Amino acid sequence: MSLLRHAACLVLGGAVGLASLLVHRDAFPLGLLLAVATTLALSWWLVRSTRPRTGASYSLGWLAVLTVAVLGRPEGDFVVASDVAGYTLLACALAEVAAAVVSLAVPGAPRP
Repeated sequence: MSLLRHAACLVLGGAVGLASLLVHRDAFPLGLLLAVATTLALSWWLVRSTRPRTGASYSLGWLAVLTVAVLGRPEGDFVVASDVAGYTLLACALAEVAAAVVSLAVPGAPRP
């Protein structure tokens, strides 16, 4: 059951990461705010849950999608540009790394 829970959080993180990439440039301030708010709210909720280690699985899924996007596309385009929206998304990635570390270091958390 624990493996299924972590797999679900990994898929959820990937889905939220993909959705964040798709909306962070649309309707500029609102799309970016929606992407950041959803990403950080779900991460905070999972870290504060009764199974905080699932937060690391969520963060791993989110970061995997962002890593693939940051590497660029074959034609040389980038999904995450070097502008305010792109840098904000990268700052969100730093917050996800911090959330993953915190979720793994929660004292007294049940082992997966």
